[in-house]
Amino acid sequence: MNRLIRYVFKHKNTGKIETKRCYLSQLETNPTEALAPFVNNSNYDLISRDLCFDEEKGVFVGDLIYVNNWFGNYIASVKFGEYDQDGSGDEYGPSKCFGFYAEAIDPTGTNEDGYVIVPDYLVQDTMLKLESYKRIGTIYENIEQREESK
Repeated sequence: MNRLIRYVFKHKNTGKIETKRCYLSQLETNPTEALAPFVNNSNYDLISRDLCFDEEKGVFVGDLIYVNNWFGNYIASVKFGEYDQDGSGDEYGPSKCFGFYAEAIDPTGTNEDGYVIVPDYLVQDTMLKLESYKRIGTIYENIEQREESK
């Protein structure tokens, strides 16, 4: 499987964020060409290397997504690794899982009726189960949105 990877670089003087996407096969055949001019440039720092979850929507680990669900809408961060998954509605204890998941930025947010939008058992939810989501940026591009949602 040829995985898409996003590299995020930060310019040392300006703080400007630059991204470069390339497939693993590109890195294996021409590593310096795939990431030039950033790798051989002392003006940039590599700040993130992210796997792609959804190529069609351009969603990578580290992205912020706007999730629509039946309890309400919320903002989540896409992550990869081990997480607790509990789709039982607290009927059973959570299971340890590994893979791509969305973690709610503000798990205590409520809707206009005062109900919690993200129940405890959905704070960390597999990306495969999300019915509707939209990429809104990265944690590097949308710092203000991330802070507002806390």
